[in-house]
Amino acid sequence: MVVLCRQEIVAVCILALVTCLCFAGTIFLDGIGKEQFSKDYVPGLTDGTLVSYSGIAGPVTYAKGGSVMLEVSGVRVFVPASAGLIPDIQEGRSIDITGVVQHWKGTEEIMVEDTSDIRVIS
Repeated sequence: MVVLCRQEIVAVCILALVTCLCFAGTIFLDGIGKEQFSKDYVPGLTDGTLVSYSGIAGPVTYAKGGSVMLEVSGVRVFVPASAGLIPDIQEGRSIDITGVVQHWKGTEEIMVEDTSDIRVIS
């Protein structure tokens, strides 16, 4: 049987409280969504900037390995295979995306990290 002294009991209680607060914060922030913390996309932002962008879907290209490239109102959008199964995106449909800015082979694009960050409006 383990017997804890007063200081150890206080330490365990503080640890449990901090763990509960971190868990509650994670649930709360996940419920809010990334969009609340993103900037509106404009060309020239630094790599890694979280952005939101709305536009009309253009051509959709499926690459080897399951990645998808699409154009949204003239902006390149990259969806890696690791993001999951993408929704049905047809040319001419209005969509909202949230992702991070990156440059690939000198071209700026938005990388969507999770397919839940792609919302088909119409």
